[in-house]
Amino acid sequence: MQIFLTLRNIYHSILAIVVIIPLMLNMGAADKPGTPVIVNENAQNPYINEYKNPDVSAHRSGAGIAPQNTLMAFEKVIEEKETLGVDTFEFDVQITADGELILLHNLTYDETSNAVEEFGRENVYASELTFEEAQVLNLGENFCIDGEYPYRGLRGDDIPYNLKVATCESIIDYIESHSDGKKYRYIIEIKSKGTDGMKAADKLYSIVDERGMKDRVIWATFQPDVSLYMEKKYPDMPRSAGVVEVLQFYIYCRMNWDLNDLDVSYVALQIPYGKSAMNNFINLGTRQLINYAHKYDIAVQYWTINEAEDVKLLTENGADCVMTDYPQMAYEAVRSCQ
Repeated sequence: MQIFLTLRNIYHSILAIVVIIPLMLNMGAADKPGTPVIVNENAQNPYINEYKNPDVSAHRSGAGIAPQNTLMAFEKVIEEKETLGVDTFEFDVQITADGELILLHNLTYDETSNAVEEFGRENVYASELTFEEAQVLNLGENFCIDGEYPYRGLRGDDIPYNLKVATCESIIDYIESHSDGKKYRYIIEIKSKGTDGMKAADKLYSIVDERGMKDRVIWATFQPDVSLYMEKKYPDMPRSAGVVEVLQFYIYCRMNWDLNDLDVSYVALQIPYGKSAMNNFINLGTRQLINYAHKYDIAVQYWTINEAEDVKLLTENGADCVMTDYPQMAYEAVRSCQ
């Protein structure tokens, strides 16, 4: 498997050098004036939405309005669902030392919690602690809103249950039991690497399969070996494109090559967009790209969209989902386009 992965990456690296360099002078170009949106009314992919009606996804469960990847954040989104307008929950999972699948974005607990203080060292990895050992952590420790840290300093029994490390099962069960009949969608990214990532993939598949939710969950990962593992072992689980696949897609799009030649198996692109230097190099938010993806029945989902004007532009261009730390902002921006 590793040899195959290495050869595939070498091939795509060569392809990138041969094709990308000639394109660099024109990569960041915006759509030509008047470029139409191609509405694919015959789309079979359920993640391709109606034009100007993209899903609003709470990124890390709404990292701008509550401590990321905590039950508190999910509670806020559910309790304020009428004003926040969330359709999809995006969150990150990792495997613990005792095999629990927990929510955490960074590989270590350092950035979001009091882990360094609690364990007397830096780089406290999720895979090093059991679920029980991690319960001493306050995941709201470094959450800042309006210049203040409302949960900093909470320790021991003062840490509320909804700011402690949570399992994937408990979060999904909470959402499903408080959905009032709404069928929320999920974007779940596996952050664990290597063997741990494969264990996380096994656990995630089991959780989703037991609940009959495979039609509402897209799994993602930046780990090529984990992606290859899950693609081969769980082909019935919808997934997003990996990093190499996104690069390959972009090349084919710019060259207007036939994507069917690649026999892709992903159902969605989950790609960045925003006002950054990157957009002067590779602009992934164009109608051309979205039209090309829809032509091949691939949904286009964007992260992390925290500016209203970016939400509006992507909505006008035909995006299928915008992931944001500020769901109310995105919901209102989408509605203004309708």
